[in-house]
Amino acid sequence: MKRTKFLLLAGLLCCFAFGQAGKPDFSGTWKLNNGRSTQDGPAGRVYIDVIEQNGKTITVTTKAEGVTNIFDGTFPVNGKPNIVKMGKNYRYTTVSWEGFTLVFAILDKDGKKELSKVLAGIRESWTLSPDGKVLTKFRRTASAATADQPRPPVADQKYVFDKQ
Repeated sequence: MKRTKFLLLAGLLCCFAFGQAGKPDFSGTWKLNNGRSTQDGPAGRVYIDVIEQNGKTITVTTKAEGVTNIFDGTFPVNGKPNIVKMGKNYRYTTVSWEGFTLVFAILDKDGKKELSKVLAGIRESWTLSPDGKVLTKFRRTASAATADQPRPPVADQKYVFDKQ
C-alpha cells in the first residue's frame, strides 16, 4: 500500500513538473551526426541546420553542399496550413506541437482546393534530448500512388543532430 501511494505521488509530481515546463526551444546551430543517422548520403557529409525559434514561428536554414532542403524557410507554428505556389502545384506546410514534439507536415498538391490530388507528403517530427544537446528528426516520406504502383512507396529516415 505504501509503495502504491509513493508511486502515485511520484507520478503526480512528474506530471506537475512536465506540465509546468515550456515547449522545447530548438534554436541554435546543429550538425548532423552521420553515425547515428539514416545513411542516405555520403558518410562524411557536412550538414548544418541553423534554427531560430521565436514564439509562434520557426526559421530553418540548411548549410550543406549540393542540398536543397524543403524545410528551409520561416513557418508559423499554429497548426494551420501555409500554402505556397510551386510552379503549377501547391505546397501545404503545417507546423504544430504534439506534446513536446514539433511536427512538420508537408503536402504537395496539384491544386489549391482542399480536395486536390496529393502528389507527395512528408511528416517530420522533432524531439530534443533532456539536456538540449541532441535534436532527433524522424521523417516519413510518401509519394502519390500511380497506375504502375497503386500503393505509394514510403520511406522512413532518422536524423540525429548535435548542438554546436
